[in-house]
Amino acid sequence: MGWHIVRPTDHDGWLAERMKGLGSSDAGTVMGVSPFSTPLKLWRLKLGMDPPVAESEAMRNGHYLEPAVAEFFAGATHSVIDKSTEGDWIAVSDEKPWLRVSPDRLFWPEGAEQTPENRLLLEIKSTSKFVDPENLPLYWYCQVQYQMGVLGIHMAVIAWISSSPRLNMDYAWVPFNPTFYKKLEEKLDYFWNENILKRIQPEPYNGDDIKILFPTSADGKNATATEADIENCRRYKELEKEIDSLNEELSQLGTEIKKSIGDAEFLMTTDPETGSKTTLAKFKSINEKVLDEEKLKEENPDVYTSYMLAVFDKKNFKENEPELFKKYCKSVKGSRRFSIN
Repeated sequence: MGWHIVRPTDHDGWLAERMKGLGSSDAGTVMGVSPFSTPLKLWRLKLGMDPPVAESEAMRNGHYLEPAVAEFFAGATHSVIDKSTEGDWIAVSDEKPWLRVSPDRLFWPEGAEQTPENRLLLEIKSTSKFVDPENLPLYWYCQVQYQMGVLGIHMAVIAWISSSPRLNMDYAWVPFNPTFYKKLEEKLDYFWNENILKRIQPEPYNGDDIKILFPTSADGKNATATEADIENCRRYKELEKEIDSLNEELSQLGTEIKKSIGDAEFLMTTDPETGSKTTLAKFKSINEKVLDEEKLKEENPDVYTSYMLAVFDKKNFKENEPELFKKYCKSVKGSRRFSIN
């Protein structure tokens, strides 16, 4: 599948071009795994029934942080970023122009000849949540599979900056999955050609969709329950009780496991035949960087005094004296994070 580039003159033009098809972030929505949208919401957006979602502070910050994350990844892997792929541009499928993706960057891995066909995909994310490189969010996975499918690229990297439990950057390699992409493309084709072009409304996906379709209740109106409704209500109440019971059991098990770990970091088991060790659980302290005020006061009393109000003004000290702040930081063990392998 060939593709061509559309490079709008400004960001508004880029947004307008995205409305002419299905973009990268729409892939997870169409597949039903996006935490931010649903097929119904996307359908209403594309048909102009609802206004575009206003850019949030988190979205703006993510855009500002892109160059830093790209630089981190390039430095960590000795890859070379293709500078011509920075900025707002759209890769549009020649065969199906409603398939249009906007990669964050393309890059050459270490040692690769810097030709167009050797470029790989770099998708950049920022999140407030902890991300396990072995268990990436599904909507991230859909997004890069979509991009690789349109661009004909066999490998992608997702690099991200996370603020949980502390500021951290990491990345994961994601190979192209042709079987998955075929299913994804079929879903995208159907959504565009049937739902969008023929204005066929998708089925509501969750409770929020129901509220969109029925924003208010009619005073005094009753709905007649079917046999299926009766069973659904019965099962709902049953599951509520089961969930409460399971949450209680889960909490008790976690307590027992943590007691067994004590002040250790890992709970291990040893295979009696091979002697190999396996980690069952972790209860590990997360190292944090904190300012050593006593050391600063002793070695740089003038600096310390200049930031001393009722208490030491760490925030302004960090902003105004970043090198000194770094010098006088010490690593301490912070809160512990519990997980089962």
